[in-house]
Amino acid sequence: MKRTMTIFSLALLSLMAALALVSCQKKEPVSTGPVTVIYYTWDDTSIKPMIDAFNASQSDIFVDAQYLPSPDYETKITTLLTGRTEMDAYMQKRQVDMFPHYDNGFIEPLDDLLTRTGVNRVAVDAYKNSLSVDGKIIAFPWRGAAYYTYFNKKLFADKGVPTPDTYVKAGTWTWDKFAEVAKQVSSGDGKIYGASVYHWGSSQLIMESQHQKSIISADGRLDYDDGIQRWLSIRKAMEAEKSMWPLVDMKVTATHYSKQFYDGQAAMLIIGEWFPGQILAGRDQGVLQGWGWNDWGITRIPSDSDPYVTMGAPTFSHVTSYAKNKEAALRFIAWMGGPEGSKMAAQSGVLPAMVDDDVKQVLNQSVPDPDSLNYFIEDKIAFPMGYNKYGSRIENLINTLQEEYLLGKIPDSQFDGSLKAGLEEIINTTN
Repeated sequence: MKRTMTIFSLALLSLMAALALVSCQKKEPVSTGPVTVIYYTWDDTSIKPMIDAFNASQSDIFVDAQYLPSPDYETKITTLLTGRTEMDAYMQKRQVDMFPHYDNGFIEPLDDLLTRTGVNRVAVDAYKNSLSVDGKIIAFPWRGAAYYTYFNKKLFADKGVPTPDTYVKAGTWTWDKFAEVAKQVSSGDGKIYGASVYHWGSSQLIMESQHQKSIISADGRLDYDDGIQRWLSIRKAMEAEKSMWPLVDMKVTATHYSKQFYDGQAAMLIIGEWFPGQILAGRDQGVLQGWGWNDWGITRIPSDSDPYVTMGAPTFSHVTSYAKNKEAALRFIAWMGGPEGSKMAAQSGVLPAMVDDDVKQVLNQSVPDPDSLNYFIEDKIAFPMGYNKYGSRIENLINTLQEEYLLGKIPDSQFDGSLKAGLEEIINTTN
């Protein structure tokens, strides 16, 4: 019996040793290749080439890009975040959405990651005020911030009307001058409009942004003046005389602002810093109708006061709070906003968050003339509208009010009361 137990014990020990060896072998590190970063963004022509270039530039990180349709990106990305869809980082399309996203715990603060990785943070420091909540940096920018007047030189020449930069140089590019010039260059029958401002609620806040009013302050106080109503009254008059592309028509027909400009039906377009990239894409796709690459320009938006103020907030990306690869995700979005990504952004025709001499050289090829480049990169105040937790709801309110006002459902005498009531409701019902 004792001999049997000894043999059994020896066999058991041998089996345990074998299992331990197998276990140790299983724990040996196995090469798995690059770290994969799952990144969500929308189908913008300037973004995919940048991601492809990053993936080609190194072998440590691979960005698995998930492209969502642009028109409903804001809704879909919020739904995905709420459902904790696997995601290491994402781009923010409507910048003010970062406030509710952060409050809901979707976004990882970047301060510790920035320190730990030592990535180039010039772009972060340039736009720090637009990237911080409660003193914490929560985003990394790749695109700069500004709205401009884009104009079709050929349409102005056909009418014998000076281009908008002429009035900028003379110091007379006011909103009244903008309306006057738009009427002069319009066909008057709806075939060519002198100007177009897109139907986004935020785009109707340009004049108010120049007053540097937040509409609702971060601490919940009303902070606006007559800029919103004044702009909409100007727009309404311009639409009536067919010098401004009708906002409701844009919504009903789903006509994108780029198509208006591509087709040579809008002499002026007030839109953001990304638009040169869309003109580049239009040129390369052969969809510019009746005009060519040298027939357009960039200048300031109209302004009634000094110093000059435009509207805008940088476009940026976040690392998700539940990301599996936070450090790799930061390294990628920092690359987008660093020297390499900035040159790629410039090549795509957008204003990078970081502009140095190398970037300027690239931008020379992405804008039509030296004057346009100077206006594109000049130092300026870019004021972000509604830049706090109330911002998303403010834009939704303006979306509703602008349509009702332009359709005559809200008379001038009632507009301010409707706006104030809507803003007060937002203050009282926003956590």
